[in-house]
Amino acid sequence: MSAPQIHVNDNASAVAQALSQWFVDRTREYIEAYHYCAWALSGGKSPIELFRLLAQSRAIDWPLVQVYLVDERDVFSTDPLSNYRMLEENLLKKLHIAPGRVYPWATGVDDPRESLASYRQALEHLHRHNDLPQLDIALQGMGLDGHTASVFPNSPQARSTDWVAYGPGPGANRYTLTLPVLANSRQVVFLATGKDKAERVRDCLDGHHPDLPAAWLTEHASVVHWFLDRDSASAL
Repeated sequence: MSAPQIHVNDNASAVAQALSQWFVDRTREYIEAYHYCAWALSGGKSPIELFRLLAQSRAIDWPLVQVYLVDERDVFSTDPLSNYRMLEENLLKKLHIAPGRVYPWATGVDDPRESLASYRQALEHLHRHNDLPQLDIALQGMGLDGHTASVFPNSPQARSTDWVAYGPGPGANRYTLTLPVLANSRQVVFLATGKDKAERVRDCLDGHHPDLPAAWLTEHASVVHWFLDRDSASAL
């Protein structure tokens, strides 16, 4: 585990530009080394500009990219709150990624255990490291409460040692990859912008708040990057 690498740009658009180039560079490296690159992507509003920029890239061999979802609300894929819907609209529909290489969560099912079992099976396609599936790049956000993925402080998801978990979240129950799986990624990259994130970014980087899921992941992942704008980095 190495110290987090902090990247600060002037504003959210500049952050998206820098992170897009970082994604392109790392993805090409992994495809050259392993003949595929496995992403885990988060939802929300923060990565929309990033996804739109990536969708324009012709530097990535898209058929060799695998796309997992870090987390998902237990809503149908047509719901405006669906992470998959956002990802489809801003990235996936513009690319030539085979459907079999994109892994949405099965939502709206009667028994969430069926969806969890299906996602465990999808993760079986990945290389193993430390007896866990290994993603190449895990894109993370951070909430004002210090959550990341759909792992909230003091939630059942935060205590899970499984690969996947289901539990409560604001507005809807959530499916999520767990912290141990995310920490096992070759690289974890956080995207956080805005003045309202500044104090929590500091908390996640100061090493004194292991109860915050984003801080725990920062501490335990092998390689961690934080892409920030000047506002979100202002308390560092």
